[in-house]
Amino acid sequence: MMNEMVNLCINLNIQVIGKKIVNIKKINASTLIGKGTLNKIFSQVNEKKLNLLICNCSLTPNQQRNLENHLKIKVVDRSGIIIEIFAKRALSNEGKMQVQLAEMIYRKSRLVRAWTHLERQRGGTSFVGGPGELQIELDRRLIQEKIDKIKRKLKGVAKRRSIQRKSRIKNNFKIFALVGYTNAGKTQLFNRLTKEKQKSVNKLFSTLDTKISKVFINKDTTVGLIDTVGFINNIPTQLIESFKATFEEIHQADFIINVVDISDQNYKGKINNTFEILKDMNFDYKKLNQIITVYNKIDLINRKPDLVNNKNYLSAIKGQGIDLLRDNMIKIINHSTT
Repeated sequence: MMNEMVNLCINLNIQVIGKKIVNIKKINASTLIGKGTLNKIFSQVNEKKLNLLICNCSLTPNQQRNLENHLKIKVVDRSGIIIEIFAKRALSNEGKMQVQLAEMIYRKSRLVRAWTHLERQRGGTSFVGGPGELQIELDRRLIQEKIDKIKRKLKGVAKRRSIQRKSRIKNNFKIFALVGYTNAGKTQLFNRLTKEKQKSVNKLFSTLDTKISKVFINKDTTVGLIDTVGFINNIPTQLIESFKATFEEIHQADFIINVVDISDQNYKGKINNTFEILKDMNFDYKKLNQIITVYNKIDLINRKPDLVNNKNYLSAIKGQGIDLLRDNMIKIINHSTT
């Protein structure tokens, strides 16, 4: 978990000066950590001239503000860091709207200093909020209006996708959805199977926009393949709320392919995290038991698995094991129709 947090920070070009695991016997409602630990951190902040503290957990708005007031530096929690990465990765209008919605939901209760710029968007009228309305109330109301507006637009996106799904069901067009931990190589596998050239880089959450394309498994069978946003441990609830339309594609897919980075030392833990996230999403139990798990990036490990006896090992970038995966996809389709 700590290494994952460091990796998240590196993806935002944040220089990590130090890290510390703090054992908390009793959570302090005001500052999360106890006074003694807080004073030690304050000494390190002054000694090393730090300007940012990142907490690898979720902070309440009050805890965040109280920590900032005590330490005299900016404090960000895990949710804030992940949302910031999403904001930098979003490319499409839908992706940007989803991330903006998540950010607004997150920031709404953290109005101190975060939303003072909104005053400029109201122009020079002095009667917008009515007499006696406080600045923070104006900001909160404006944020809520923006949240409602984005939600209406995303409902339109969900409606269009629903129509497309109904068309696929009517034509008995089977859909496979790629899921898995972020940076496991889902987009590389998507490109390899569909022969498309979607952007694929070695960064966390490089793919935020759901993509779907046809895959010719053999001369008689064509299916749809969906590339989805990568998972991560403790996904902020704001992002789950915002990406409902995207996650709906996973729910509605006929089959799931879980892409795992076999070169990652903690790949087993990440498999468990992926299944826990799917369970938290109330994913269909039957589909959960039928998931095809593929172990990607075998080109990055020294001991090569036996590709003949195990059809789930592959290298999306090199093309190894792809034909065996296609055979596996045919088998699960045939099994579902018998």
